[in-house]
Amino acid sequence: MSIDLRERKKLKKRTISLMDDWVFKAVIGDPEDEVCLSSFFHAIDPDFRKVRLLPGEKKAGHPDDKAIRYDICGVINEKIYFDLEIQRNGNPEEQGIRIVFYLSRLLSGQRTKGKDYRELRPVRVIMITNSRFFDDPEVSSDVFYLVGEKTGRTLTKHIQVSIIELAGVERLQRIPVQDLTPLDRWRIVLKFAGDPDKAAWIQAIMAIDEGCRRAVEKMMEIPMSMIEYMWETKRLDREMMRNSEIREERERAVKKARERALKQGKDQGVLLNLVTIVLKKAKKGMRAAEIADMLEEEEARIQTILKIKEEHPDYTEEQIAMKMISESVYPATLRNKERLNEENGKFPLA
Repeated sequence: MSIDLRERKKLKKRTISLMDDWVFKAVIGDPEDEVCLSSFFHAIDPDFRKVRLLPGEKKAGHPDDKAIRYDICGVINEKIYFDLEIQRNGNPEEQGIRIVFYLSRLLSGQRTKGKDYRELRPVRVIMITNSRFFDDPEVSSDVFYLVGEKTGRTLTKHIQVSIIELAGVERLQRIPVQDLTPLDRWRIVLKFAGDPDKAAWIQAIMAIDEGCRRAVEKMMEIPMSMIEYMWETKRLDREMMRNSEIREERERAVKKARERALKQGKDQGVLLNLVTIVLKKAKKGMRAAEIADMLEEEEARIQTILKIKEEHPDYTEEQIAMKMISESVYPATLRNKERLNEENGKFPLA
């Protein structure tokens, strides 16, 4: 089936893109049609001759574990486990952490019981990112291994990362389509398929690249009912996420309030003990300075307790403690009172 992307009037308006994760999975990760996937992997590395898909979801191993859902995963040449991810947004640091997480799962998820570690298959995460990843505008892809910082020595090639950057592909318009590398053709198609402003460019690539042609056609064949369903699903997901964030914020506020109340209760208990001891010592004739020295407390705090008792002789120990807390006398205002007394040059209860 041939689709002329320039005949927009014959088609319903579509705002989908291969950069949409669900479209990417449906087109590139179709287990019943691996032409697109094989073509893309061959463009990444001509030695990637055979690609086999595996289920994209790995269940959590324990209650606190995070279940992982790969965009597209499988095996390259029956030797390398891979995870193919596409990211429309994000920053290099965040994506780097995510890559390491996926790598660790691919490696640790292999069966090791009764096996030599040398039997573990290499793992590779291939990250397609729409963000600027490389500093050099002439570099759009690279492969990373575990390499020593000082020696530059490769520790192992069992852990591999491929980064493919889509940012800046507009610069490729100056190159004739027939002179583009297979990977550059895929980069253009991944970013601009479905963009009416780039329709002629995409059409020219489709004319010479079977894999790219098939990918664009499969995307355009997605029925509008499916598109509308996914739009609604995404909308509901966003709404649920917002509600979840509101709920989590409310739960955090409640937890914080409980912690604050608990702390205040503990502080009140500590202060109540202090008030009890201070009043007993004062009743025995000890001065504020002596009590403070014995208890290793701030003298101003002892003075405040005695001052409240002097002004309110009928107050119980609990009432004195509560008055100090309610008036924020304990402990911040006590420092202000101490400074005020020092400025006046007197300690009336000392």
